[in-house]
Amino acid sequence: MSSQVPALGALLVNRYELVKELGRGGCAIVFEAHDHRLARAVAVKVPIGIAGDTAKVGRFAREARVIASIHHPNVCAVLDSGFTEDGAPFLVMERLFGESLRATLHRAKQLGVGDAIAIGLQLLSALDAVHAAGIVHRDIKPDNVVLVSRGGCDPLVKLLDFGLCRRSARRRTDEETMTCDGALVGTPEYMAPEQVLGSTSLDVRVDIYAVGVVLYEALTGDRAFFAKNVRDILTGVMNKKLRPLCEARRDVPRSLEVVVARAMSRDPARRHASAVELQDDLVAVKEEMAARARAAQRRAEVELWDLPTTPFQRRPAPRRPTRAPASAG
Repeated sequence: MSSQVPALGALLVNRYELVKELGRGGCAIVFEAHDHRLARAVAVKVPIGIAGDTAKVGRFAREARVIASIHHPNVCAVLDSGFTEDGAPFLVMERLFGESLRATLHRAKQLGVGDAIAIGLQLLSALDAVHAAGIVHRDIKPDNVVLVSRGGCDPLVKLLDFGLCRRSARRRTDEETMTCDGALVGTPEYMAPEQVLGSTSLDVRVDIYAVGVVLYEALTGDRAFFAKNVRDILTGVMNKKLRPLCEARRDVPRSLEVVVARAMSRDPARRHASAVELQDDLVAVKEEMAARARAAQRRAEVELWDLPTTPFQRRPAPRRPTRAPASAG
């Protein structure tokens, strides 16, 4: 491990003790840590190999400020930030106890239609707040969506990992990714076609596209553009004709298939223009499903009352055995 990345057991700013590694990517490592001041578990994100690089440290600091400014129950909250003894910046976030949507799909294969819609609605609520802050996430995928269990309630969706976020085209002053450099920015299977082509005018519709891909995967249990290598994945993103949802699952309403197909349109102009617009369409599908369920229940009740009845018939009394007449003697 690089000397710029603290080891387990390290105490950052005399407060956060690194307990275990939760995960790592190409840009950063996330640790679970114990906050000695408030006696609680937190998550600490440390970028890899940027100590001493003023530009990269600046981008990381911008990420911290931007995420900290987004106060939303479906966005993983930033609690603090600072620098290690080696000069590497770090970010302190709430520790989430749950499982990623990726882990859920690995375990359950696919979600119920209602569950997929419920998760989509919360994810879009988070994205609405993110986009309102002038940020495009650019890495929406099941791995970055955590489902926090709440006994007796639907899981709380938390969006995390803003390492690849950037200013939207309307607010951007430069072309920099906020915390990670690279020619291919994003996860290939969830990248919109304009991302694949390296467009310099990306906007919130790349996140809308990714939400559509996530919904398709959650409903079918299959990754829309899975392949063994990046080149084939990107070719699929640009050219593959997907199997319609209604063919993959008979219980998916036609209206939901239309909504997901629109979100996944290769032409950004044909997609939903905002998270709220896609959210409204999902709400309409949800209401349609509820109305159909109520109608089916009413039909079942009517059929139950209309069942033919058999008139009550008294059972004949059992016949008593007759005694043989006594012989005269």
